[in-house]
Amino acid sequence: MNVSNVLKKEDGVHGAIPVELLGETALALINATDELVVLAGENGNIIALNNKFAARYETDGVSIVGSSVYNVLTGDLAAKTRDMVPNVFRDGKTAKFEARTSGSWMEVKLYPIRDSQESMGKVAIFMRDITRERKYEEALRESEKKYRQIVNTASEGICVADEEFRITFVNAQAQKMFGCSEEEMLGKSLDQFIAEEDLEDHFEKRQRRQEGLSDQYERRFRRKDGQSLWVNVSASPILNRKNRFVGSISLFTDITARKQMEDELLNFRKLESVGILAGGIAHDFNNLLMSMLGYISLAKMYLPEAESKARDKLTEAERTIDRAKELTAQLLTFSRGGSPLKKTLHLQPIVREVSRISLSGSRIKCRYNFQENIWPVDADETQIRQVIHQLVRNAREAMPEHGGSLSISVRNRTFQAEPGMILPTGDYVELSISDTGKGITKEHLSQIFDPYFTTKDFGSQKGMGLGLAVCYSIIKKHGGQIEVESQAGEGATFNVYLPARRVEGPKEETGQVRSESRNGTRLKVLIADDEQSILQTTTMLLTHLGYDVTGVADGRQAIDLYRTSKEAGLHFDVVILDLISPNGLDGVEILRQLLAIDPGVSAILSSGYPNDPQIINHRDYGFKAVLVKPYRIEDLNLALKLAKG
Repeated sequence: MNVSNVLKKEDGVHGAIPVELLGETALALINATDELVVLAGENGNIIALNNKFAARYETDGVSIVGSSVYNVLTGDLAAKTRDMVPNVFRDGKTAKFEARTSGSWMEVKLYPIRDSQESMGKVAIFMRDITRERKYEEALRESEKKYRQIVNTASEGICVADEEFRITFVNAQAQKMFGCSEEEMLGKSLDQFIAEEDLEDHFEKRQRRQEGLSDQYERRFRRKDGQSLWVNVSASPILNRKNRFVGSISLFTDITARKQMEDELLNFRKLESVGILAGGIAHDFNNLLMSMLGYISLAKMYLPEAESKARDKLTEAERTIDRAKELTAQLLTFSRGGSPLKKTLHLQPIVREVSRISLSGSRIKCRYNFQENIWPVDADETQIRQVIHQLVRNAREAMPEHGGSLSISVRNRTFQAEPGMILPTGDYVELSISDTGKGITKEHLSQIFDPYFTTKDFGSQKGMGLGLAVCYSIIKKHGGQIEVESQAGEGATFNVYLPARRVEGPKEETGQVRSESRNGTRLKVLIADDEQSILQTTTMLLTHLGYDVTGVADGRQAIDLYRTSKEAGLHFDVVILDLISPNGLDGVEILRQLLAIDPGVSAILSSGYPNDPQIINHRDYGFKAVLVKPYRIEDLNLALKLAKG
């Protein structure tokens, strides 16, 4: 055959080859190709083949001319070729397919061959071994699968965006962080997830990415559900071979919990600073209240019995000071840790009084249900009053302004410890406070006792979310438990459990202490307090009661005076020492030195810090009694009685 242009190409696809063009030149070209080539008739009989085909099927070529190509080929390759050849003759169009044969993959192209009359007479079959390519593609797919597994199991969120900053890939962790599915994120811009306050900086960072720069920074996002999400972002540009920006990749690490802890720590430090300031203010305020209470007590003493109206007004002033005392106690609870100063109490009268005061001025109806023979409790009265006031105030604020209903009950309870129970086996007094307010959502119930948690508006003068946290702390320090039951729209019930004291101790005597010693002389009392107004009022109170009183403003003076008096044969029956002294000697140190002078000294410790460990454990330091400022004359009487035994 004398053919020179057997492989004319049109638009990248071999066109039909005229039969008469098949010549030596064409055969040389076909033999030069890397493909296996065979020319067959409509019945599949081989007309011609190239050397590559002959070598592949281990034949000299001549011996198989005239044989069926379907018998030479094997396996899936033979079957698919048998199916495709008739289609090529019928349609006159090229065809292409891939098939396996003897462990290899072959790419097959079939070209129709026309004669000079444009009649279909033959088909040219070109076959190329693509086994290596298929293995490479399979390895690539396997590599991509492993890559996706690694990326999707990474603890960091991974997000890839194109040059327009549209998301083209997002891994499973990033989907979880943002609360979105892959479909909801692909094609979107990260802009819509950025917190509004961070948008300006976000666009600046995008500009840096386009300039080929990387960054690491913290960013606030908004999840699909609206919740805030803090993320540490490591972002880098993606550049092509020409160093042109074509996209970016960002790694996200969720730092929301860490940021919350940082905020809580900042709040704690602020509160700690406020607590220190509040403690100092409360101490000074207690001193002022002490002076006021002392002068009121003196006024009542000097007032004739007939002046009942004036006496009533002074008594009401004393009650007002008691309420102010409770406020300072709250400040001191924050500032000094709130260790309880316990004594035996009955809850019922305290509950009635505190709830009445807390509900004054409101339209709320309060119902009491007190079981008979309620056990007493060992508790810090000031702190328990604080808890009751806080719970009643919360109930009041939860109910509408036009009123509501509050139910308060007190009853005895005995528990046997069971799995899941917080309270140990024992007897308890249960205080239950139920309101008909708006209730507490399930979401908020688990946070209700957390510090700083509040559903109230800041600046509303309704607190900072500390009230219930302090209540929880107080009850825990009493060995009790506080629980809440509520549903949104159905009110709330707070249950407080305090360990009961089943056997009540002897009742305290409230009568006045004899101001005379056994030999008929007046009892001598030494008072040391740096606050002049307290020193003056306490001296006047004790003098009015018939005591021989000496007051000094300095601990060092008290020690020197006690020593010289003892050396002179005189004796102080009771010493009242302030816990804090300006000369560096506190009440405990003063007593230590007095005990060295006189092991039999009877001392009372006085302080405006009711929860100070030295007040609570005063007997460990050698004191016979304590006086918590501001104190009444009855408290002074009781302390003197305890000091004298």
